[in-house]
Amino acid sequence: METKTGVLNGIGVGVGDPDMLTIKAVKCIKESDVICLPRKDKTKCRAYQIARAAVPEIDQKQIIGFDFAMITDKSILQKKHQEIYESVKEYLAEGKIISFLTIGDPTVYSTFASIAEQAQKDNVQVRIINGINSFCACAARLGISLCEGDSSLHVISDIEDLEMALSLSGTKIIMKCAGSLPAVKKCLLDLKYPVKVYAVADCGTAQEKVYYGIEEIPENSTYMMTIIVKE
Repeated sequence: METKTGVLNGIGVGVGDPDMLTIKAVKCIKESDVICLPRKDKTKCRAYQIARAAVPEIDQKQIIGFDFAMITDKSILQKKHQEIYESVKEYLAEGKIISFLTIGDPTVYSTFASIAEQAQKDNVQVRIINGINSFCACAARLGISLCEGDSSLHVISDIEDLEMALSLSGTKIIMKCAGSLPAVKKCLLDLKYPVKVYAVADCGTAQEKVYYGIEEIPENSTYMMTIIVKE
């Protein structure tokens, strides 16, 4: 296949505070020809709202919105990602700079990873512009460190094995758990050793809420909640 002359960027915009965009992210947004969003309606897209607050020039760009549905079937998900990539290939063939905005960092649980893999197979230049991920932003908001010395850090996204994951030594980050908070809280309360538990929902936004201790964590919350468990 002919080598494309365009560039595909994955730009992390952080979790909420536009002041936390990196200088490189701002520069790449400004030089982009096309901006791709993880929601069709940009007025409801958190990534767009964050970027726009820091880079008003984004509204001068061509903007394409996609609905990155939360699909668990891997074959269906792969097909969806293929469709998204196919929809931007023509722009890459024209030599344009295409930038996908992602919440947090493009290297951590991001749909961009699959799209980037397909682009690389077509010899498209792919660039990743890191953003501040949720657990680092939450730790900063709480004023705590995540790990010191030789301690380990574990990122947990599947609560089906939460009991086993919590038995690991070190700090545990529990992500994507807003829909299972009662079960998560039970596992935390059943621990046989003392821990400090923190949670932050909608970090860096006007709706931000901070919780100290298991008891303070509500039974339900918004999708953007991160729990930090420290020994």
